[in-house]
Amino acid sequence: MLKLSIMAVELKRDNVRCELAKGDDLGHTRCALCGIRPYSFCRCLNEDELKVFSKISSERMFSDKQNIFLQQEKSKNLYNITEGNIKIYQLLTDGRLQIIGFLYPGDFFGSYRQGKYNYSAQAIGNVKVCVFNETTLNKHLEKNPKLSRELLNITANELTLAQDRIRVLGKLTATERMANFILNISDQRARIKWQDNPVSLPMNRQDIADYLGLTIATVSREITRLKTSNIIKVLSASQIYINDRTKLSLLCT
Repeated sequence: MLKLSIMAVELKRDNVRCELAKGDDLGHTRCALCGIRPYSFCRCLNEDELKVFSKISSERMFSDKQNIFLQQEKSKNLYNITEGNIKIYQLLTDGRLQIIGFLYPGDFFGSYRQGKYNYSAQAIGNVKVCVFNETTLNKHLEKNPKLSRELLNITANELTLAQDRIRVLGKLTATERMANFILNISDQRARIKWQDNPVSLPMNRQDIADYLGLTIATVSREITRLKTSNIIKVLSASQIYINDRTKLSLLCT
């Protein structure tokens, strides 16, 4: 069980360790050199617009298990992932942790309600993000309708995550949940033109179990079941190779 008071202390410690990334020595803008730019909301900007845009953001790095922000914390910034993975989760009233989903490079996050974040966000491994002051970004968006439209499309992903989890925890069996999970991660990597097979699973088994609404034992059993059926091959604790994507897809229906 995680308690909000304990997490607040951890966040303060984490913020001390966070570092702002340095600019590029060649004089190019950080945004122009960003490898994830074609899949982020800033992809619609030309080079001149990008130079202006780069001035309203900063780059920040987080290490494994560092909190980017906490649920109910006053919202000040919005974020776009350029490297690494992030899990977003909520604390229930009884102290239990509920994982909403996992975010990948190109994902924009930091939604809020009444000036406070709706959920907590934590780094999985080393993470690099672009940080935008909420007020500054909103003013910039008012002057850039095409950027505003792109951001609207990107932020719809947060709603999709919630909808996906509702479906996963609905009538799907444990096997169907696991198959969906593996394929979703593979599809996410394909979206940003990264290798989608083998499938990288940077999150630990407990996080997978929490997200899927299963126990760790059930997650391990379902992975073994898929492996025995020769649908997947387990390369390591964090990598799975899909031997038969068609069969894996059929398990999702």
